[in-house]
Amino acid sequence: MFSSVFVFVLAFMLLETPLLVRAGLYVVSPSKGSVCHGGQPCTIEWLDDGTAPLISAIGVATVGLYTGKQKIVQWIQAVDVTTAHSITFTPNPAAGPNSNAYYIAITSTSLKAINGSTIPYSSWSPYFRLDRMSGSFDTPLPAATASIPIPSSLLHAATQSAQPTSTVTIGHLSTSQAVLNSTPIPSPSSASASKLITSISAAASTHSSTTTSAAASSSSTTTASTSGASRLSCPLFLAAISAIVLCTVS
Repeated sequence: MFSSVFVFVLAFMLLETPLLVRAGLYVVSPSKGSVCHGGQPCTIEWLDDGTAPLISAIGVATVGLYTGKQKIVQWIQAVDVTTAHSITFTPNPAAGPNSNAYYIAITSTSLKAINGSTIPYSSWSPYFRLDRMSGSFDTPLPAATASIPIPSSLLHAATQSAQPTSTVTIGHLSTSQAVLNSTPIPSPSSASASKLITSISAAASTHSSTTTSAAASSSSTTTASTSGASRLSCPLFLAAISAIVLCTVS
């Protein structure tokens, strides 16, 4: 019983999804149940879902309109999914019938589905409808199923964009240091230098004059004091001599 249920679920998943693949490139248009018209432009859009493999690893890819078990209905021009996220094609009305069984496959020309395998990485859109068609799945249209060569310019551009770039750091200078070193230190002008010298000279003269005046004043005061002391000591000396003489006479 369990095995029967498991087989049923697995069969349902295979019928619902064209192919189970790794995540990475996610086709958002055409979406499930959407409709494109034969003979009119139909847009294919994809996004990077953020999981491995990233779009940058997928690179140049072939694009095709399929039905059933990977049965090609119409080839579409190749694209570098790294630089473009959409392309527009016109369904050939004679390539197939009106049907809800169409889907888009985007297949990398360089990335493999599993490391070490030979199966290329592919991403698939949900089933969508094409109307205004007049062909048949039983009789493929050679003009639509003939492979389209990949332009060499596209492969060259993809190779150039895939080359890694290197960055060499020579040195680092902080902003504050750069500003400090780049700020010029102004030298004094002749006028300001002259004013500075004059001010210093004037200050020196004033200081010298003040010092000289103070010294002279101090000298004068000392001289005056000495002279006064001399004048004061002379009468005292004479009085002492007179007292001695009087004592002797008596």
